[in-house]
Amino acid sequence: MKKVLFVVGGIVLLLAVVIWQLAANLDSIVAGFIEDTGSKVLKTEVSVSGVSIDLKAGKAVIAGLTIANPDGYSSANLFEMEGIEVGLDLGSISKDVLIIDSILINNPKVNFEGDEKGGSNMQTLLDNIDSGSKDEAASEDGEDTKMIINRFEFSGGQVKASSKLKPDEVLDLKLPAVKMSNIGKAQGGVTADVVAKEITSELVSAVISAAAKSSINKVIEEKTKGFLDKLKGKG
Repeated sequence: MKKVLFVVGGIVLLLAVVIWQLAANLDSIVAGFIEDTGSKVLKTEVSVSGVSIDLKAGKAVIAGLTIANPDGYSSANLFEMEGIEVGLDLGSISKDVLIIDSILINNPKVNFEGDEKGGSNMQTLLDNIDSGSKDEAASEDGEDTKMIINRFEFSGGQVKASSKLKPDEVLDLKLPAVKMSNIGKAQGGVTADVVAKEITSELVSAVISAAAKSSINKVIEEKTKGFLDKLKGKG
């Protein structure tokens, strides 16, 4: 779950950077960029059904964004998001720090799968991001793009949770809304990998909390604790 969340944040941020770098409303180009770059960074297929950009209004909508499960897991998508709304601060264009007014993700579907060794599809995704972010995050001038996100909301999430350690149980969980503000502001802007880890950590914590009321909770919680600690810098 954490991995997936991290991915969502990274993809949206990449979209924002592209919008800034393009001086025109080129929806198909941006859609292709999200798919190509997202797939390379995450090492799994990223797909979108459409992108609609309004540069004058500083808004963009990504429709039908899906992130496939990493290798070794089921054919089900890890993330499915019908609509992602991004609001940009046009006044920050061409400045050193990209300011994103808002990232709103409504009614996402998340597929959490634990494996026999205590790992998960989320952890694998996060490992993929860690290994690829250093190569992909740098901008053309050789410097990492820094950004501030004023508001991030991930609401209405539906989680399907399962573990091969307890194969007979599959949970359908409602994920409490995750709301964050002023991401990167205290530091004067942070890179996409830092943003992704912050968002992912919050999302994973929410998923584990949602599972806490179920019988499968102990399996998920015990096997993901180390991963959560790693995200929070405790490992």
